[in-house]
Amino acid sequence: MRIRLLVLAAALGGCSSSPPAEVPAGCNPVIGDDCATPFPSSFYEVADAASATGVHVAVAPNVWPVTATNIPFRGDQLEGRDGFSPATPFIVYFKAGVDPSNLPTDADLTAALNEHATIQIINLADGSRVPLMAELDAAADPSLGDRQALIIRPMARLDNSAHYAIVILGLRDPMGDDLTPPGFRALRDKGALSKSLEPLQSNYEQLFTALAAAGVPRDRNLTLAWDVHTASDASVTGHLYGMVATSLAWLDDGGGHYDITAVNDTPSDPNLWREIVGTFHVPSFLTDDGPTATLNVDASGNPTVRDTGSAPFVVHIPQCALTATAPLPVIVFGHGLFGTAQNELSSDYQKQLAQTLCMIQIGTDWIGLAQYDFSTVASSVLGDLNQFPIVSDRLQQAHVNAQTLVRLFLTQMKDDPMLQAGGHAITDGSQIYYYGISDGGIQGGTFMALSRDVIRGVLNVPGSVWNLMMMRSHDFASLKTFLNSVYPDFLDQQVLIAALQSYWDYTDPISFAPHVIDAPFPSTPPKQILAQESINDAEVPNLATRILVRALGIHGMDLEQPVYGVDVAAAPLDSAYTQWDVHPMPVPPDVNLPPPDDNEAHGAIRMLPLLVKQIQLFFTPTGQVQQTCSDTCVF
Repeated sequence: MRIRLLVLAAALGGCSSSPPAEVPAGCNPVIGDDCATPFPSSFYEVADAASATGVHVAVAPNVWPVTATNIPFRGDQLEGRDGFSPATPFIVYFKAGVDPSNLPTDADLTAALNEHATIQIINLADGSRVPLMAELDAAADPSLGDRQALIIRPMARLDNSAHYAIVILGLRDPMGDDLTPPGFRALRDKGALSKSLEPLQSNYEQLFTALAAAGVPRDRNLTLAWDVHTASDASVTGHLYGMVATSLAWLDDGGGHYDITAVNDTPSDPNLWREIVGTFHVPSFLTDDGPTATLNVDASGNPTVRDTGSAPFVVHIPQCALTATAPLPVIVFGHGLFGTAQNELSSDYQKQLAQTLCMIQIGTDWIGLAQYDFSTVASSVLGDLNQFPIVSDRLQQAHVNAQTLVRLFLTQMKDDPMLQAGGHAITDGSQIYYYGISDGGIQGGTFMALSRDVIRGVLNVPGSVWNLMMMRSHDFASLKTFLNSVYPDFLDQQVLIAALQSYWDYTDPISFAPHVIDAPFPSTPPKQILAQESINDAEVPNLATRILVRALGIHGMDLEQPVYGVDVAAAPLDSAYTQWDVHPMPVPPDVNLPPPDDNEAHGAIRMLPLLVKQIQLFFTPTGQVQQTCSDTCVF
């Protein structure tokens, strides 16, 4: 009889006389099937009274993945931060595998908003739940021995300086068996604890109490739970806001200067009259002027000016300037991924757009993700993700450059003799707007939050949350091949992608979205935004556009596809989200893999005359978003 009782107790997951197996020092013992997951977690946070959130991140070196050539990741820019990214995914690994049939998907983001949902993310301050989706890593094949991650993706930006619980209820493996890990079961059921679990007991007792208050009881249906703190707003946005403020103050104190290196008149071009190219001076926060430079920081990790650097600029003046009877408005142009401002402004489309709108276009390069950065990213960065700040730090300098160029143009460059026609200045700078496409649309969300000079911005096919975008973008197909060779373990890849979101945060528009309209930065006016999405975009996934739209808090206008968390309102609107559907084929697969085919939806919508008309009506001193289609914008 005693043996039967012991067997029954074990089968029910009751108290056991044997603690779960120990794990290596530094590894998270809650699951025990790998070292790192669940990740991120409060297991990788330590109390810190000096921190804005009361904690800081600390990850043991042996937790991080290593490359195929045995180079360990260090997590330098994550270590010591006051919490994890508000845009982080959550990575979980169960060695037995996961039955995907009960996972919440993007088809119904409300499915995770009740206490019975299979997976929940709960704000412990008020018990509110976060819309989410969950998926198994489509790159991994467990039948081949691959470690397949369960990826839990918040579909709304998490709050800064917040405490969240992640909950999994009743999850099963592919054979229908319970997935509750021994380590978590011991904590949940007050069983015998291993030495590695003992330090977690107090925190978990508090967590179980908080979960019960949120409607999640401490019972055998609770497969797994953990908690995490998100980083403060200051730690996420403060670097770049301070860098831009420093640069603009330097410029206003007389530090600005530019050099024109070429003036190209094109009288035979029906759209472009003059191209002006050159360089401008800007405070450099980078360690040097080379292509692999990273931020120059002080002992506290704050970016500091090293010297005065230079950045390229281009100005395009349309043919209409020769006959215009009023000063021309100005568009600040944001180029696409791995492009340059000069190359893209020289396209037939951009020249025709400038002529149609009769507006000057100016631009600089998004260094870090410009054309000349591709080889560095492929060879140096993906070969060792410790070098990722080459991208994320240079992008911060790129935003400093862009804001400096705008102020320099408005205070000096607009009066240059090369910007005159018939002895008169072509523009007085009184009207200036932002138009970004693709990566320019992505960076545009951050640009608009930081800009003190530009009020209205069009984000064409924009996105946010780089960890979500990258692996669903056709643009990253070749880079994914590099990543597979350097980090052949797919679980390692997902842990690193999650960790690197904290690096992206410094320029990711999801970080800056709350400051665009409703809560502008000091000395920065609220903005008006027009976000234009291409349905079934293979380069910037609609998921990434829509999470940005939710974070911006703007209304949709005559939407073909209803979007969770986006209210619909009638035109005209000060800010709006519009959808454009050219019925692209093939439709991108709904998995976390770069689509193998580019269906051209990404670039097609910008050619639509009705979309251009919408931009034209928006880019006026009193402009609003108007509906230029007869109903939904389906073509």
